[in-house]
Amino acid sequence: MQGGYAGRILVVDLAKRGTTVADVSPSFAEDYLGGFGVNNRLFLDYSRPGVDPLSPENPIILGAGPFVGTPVPGAARVMANARLPLTGAVASASGSMGLGVNLKRAGWDHLVILGRSPEPVVLAVEDDKVEFVPAGGLWGKGVLETTRLLREGYPGFSVLAIGPAGENLVHSSLAMIDACATLGRGGLGAVLGSKNLKAVLARGKGEVRVDDPERLRGLIEELRGRLQRYELRKAALELGMIGAWPMYAAQLLPYGASEKDLQEAIERFGPQAYLRLKKRRISCPSCFLPDKDELRLPSSGRTVYSTSFLNAAILGCALGMRDAEEAASTLALIDDLGLDFMTLSWQAAYLLELREHGILKGDRLEGVPLKRGADILRGLARVVTERSGDAGNALAEGWKGTLAFFGEDTRRFTMLVRDQDCLYDPRVSGLGTMEFEQVVSPRGPTSASAGSATYVPGLPEERLRRLTERMGAPEDALERIFSPPWGLNVGRLTRYAEDWFSLFSSLGICNRFQINRFYHAGLIRDLLAAVTGMELSLEEMMGRAAASWELYRELNAREGLGREKDRPPEAWFDERPLWGRGGRLHDYFGNPLTREDFDRLLVDYYDERDRA
Repeated sequence: MQGGYAGRILVVDLAKRGTTVADVSPSFAEDYLGGFGVNNRLFLDYSRPGVDPLSPENPIILGAGPFVGTPVPGAARVMANARLPLTGAVASASGSMGLGVNLKRAGWDHLVILGRSPEPVVLAVEDDKVEFVPAGGLWGKGVLETTRLLREGYPGFSVLAIGPAGENLVHSSLAMIDACATLGRGGLGAVLGSKNLKAVLARGKGEVRVDDPERLRGLIEELRGRLQRYELRKAALELGMIGAWPMYAAQLLPYGASEKDLQEAIERFGPQAYLRLKKRRISCPSCFLPDKDELRLPSSGRTVYSTSFLNAAILGCALGMRDAEEAASTLALIDDLGLDFMTLSWQAAYLLELREHGILKGDRLEGVPLKRGADILRGLARVVTERSGDAGNALAEGWKGTLAFFGEDTRRFTMLVRDQDCLYDPRVSGLGTMEFEQVVSPRGPTSASAGSATYVPGLPEERLRRLTERMGAPEDALERIFSPPWGLNVGRLTRYAEDWFSLFSSLGICNRFQINRFYHAGLIRDLLAAVTGMELSLEEMMGRAAASWELYRELNAREGLGREKDRPPEAWFDERPLWGRGGRLHDYFGNPLTREDFDRLLVDYYDERDRA
């Protein structure tokens, strides 16, 4: 194999407690680059359509692309493929921290996990050695304690673990890597739990070979020089994503909130509130801008970890929590249980809507207080994790179970696509690629398009065009994207945002905006050549990224989750407030959009995807 690739796949059968080694086909790497793309190709080989997500026949495939384990900045991404229970989709989820790097240094590009262990187990991979470690003593423990205990017994290992929610097969459960990076929104935790797999450990003592070290060194020096010249570098290092809090807070406040309300939200959950809790920033291997947090809670002295304090701020602001500490401790509880805070917070908002409209009577549900604040989220986390009572069991079954229990007519009180809750409301933020892609993404609402130009609000067309060109969009596509009647056709742009995501995920680069903003397609092409020896044109490289995304769509089409499921929520076309927020659907520039406009954008999106 070329540089950047180990050339080997570790296949683990949990039922038989056995392992086999397979070679990575050179054509897989050439056609799909690695990571995300090759994971999709392997899933095609190791799965069959229609399998229950929680059955032993549903494989889990972990993969790290050719940049992972090399000095390429921000390249620590691991991808996980499985059919997830929340939606039934074949989802490719991404995580960070040390798992991918350790798998690559152990000599593995991909890890395929098959079958179901007869009892709880931990899978430990160290170079060529694989152990099946009894995990009965860990079953029932939270992610944080599980990770701590495993690190004590296996120093130097990266730990992928689930909490009680995954063990109890909650459809909104996820896994955590090294206790501070999430993996698998939509139920990967439950898939691991269904296999009796409490954790995956990895440690590698080898190195990832690169084809041209000198060329790579020069490209990395150029990239780091660009970072050094970045005018907001100091603020980014100190604050991370919370530095953009005023932009987020303005979108989270209730419809009609005043400037005074915005300033209060900034004071309670913004940069200064973060700095009072901040203990240190945490970075993934090779990252040049740490984006994760270790926080100290003043009232207890306890230390908690977070993928980003921004998530705590979002929860605190949206649910009217008392202060930043309460928000951070609540998020830490949710992470420790192994739940997706986004789905859980949407479920809380949904219950509050039912209470406000008189559909739910009384002030409590299964002991959970039906009022804004931290207590509803904390109580709901417990009830869902433990599947307490009929309502708790229904909520644990995701939105299908929730709507079956409370009534399909209550769907109007939430915002779903493909049975998964939306991350973004385009009535508030405008219809950019992140908002539009929620409808066309095979797995349902994700932030896969976060690296595109429309992530930042209020940019002029000239800047948007330049940023889109950075993502490898060809000249003729730019003319179609920046054209009448809207000036920016978000349907056509989304195709290139997805391909950009596919490229980053296949190679292993972090796609968070503060990292990918320093990359452009030409630089990635040169890095690919230096790492692997593959000399590709921009068109060839982006064509392989597009092929990886098309295979992803194909995997879901064979599950009956194709284009016919691309339906936006009714709430997008209803100006009435939902969860206190509302307004009329509009585009990036603020122009109103109708349902007919959205349907046309869908047609344009598929027209762009069908182009070579």
